[in-house]
Amino acid sequence: MTGHPMRTRQIPNQRVACKRNGPMKRIVNRNTWTWSLVALSCISLMLGQLPAWAFGPPQSQQPDSSLQPVLPITDVVLDASGRLVGQIVDQQGTPRHGLVVVLRQGRREVARTVTDSEGRFALSNIPVGLYQLDAGSTRAIYRVWTTQTAPPRSHHQAVLVAETETVVRGNHIEAAVDQLDAITLAMVSSSIAAVTIAGVTLDKVNDLEDKVNALSGGGGTPASP
Repeated sequence: MTGHPMRTRQIPNQRVACKRNGPMKRIVNRNTWTWSLVALSCISLMLGQLPAWAFGPPQSQQPDSSLQPVLPITDVVLDASGRLVGQIVDQQGTPRHGLVVVLRQGRREVARTVTDSEGRFALSNIPVGLYQLDAGSTRAIYRVWTTQTAPPRSHHQAVLVAETETVVRGNHIEAAVDQLDAITLAMVSSSIAAVTIAGVTLDKVNDLEDKVNALSGGGGTPASP
């Protein structure tokens, strides 16, 4: 009689222990793993967004501080004989003698000449249109007109201010086109260290700078290329 109640008291205890150590424990463990996986997933998603928060927009969307504005376009009128005339001077207004002047449309060379003792030049048989004029390290964009079609405020000659010192250019290369029409200009300047007055310098003008340096360094009268 005395042992039987003790067995009845042990049975509930064993059942309670079974409940605590059996299915309920497995349920608790399952829930713990579930919440752990959810937490890890959330952390992974958050970490995946950290680069965007830390570094801002992609590099392609950030403005390039080295980009220079597009060159302005100047209207100039051909003379009565259809020549494009102009003058090249330095910062002090002194004429640049013997400087190579190249007229281009995109990368296509249209005409080339050398300035005289007064820094003047003339390019013959130039059709109307949009051109880029290179003189030393300086480049300017001109829209060429005839006297009959020119706007009222067009210039009668192209005047450029060319540096006398050697200009060190950046490593960027302009995006140029082969042909420029009379309306649009598809050119982007990315030169970093170039210093200009008539505008901003663009890419290397083939062997133009070497010729200009040779002409400027020599004391005699340069010959036309």
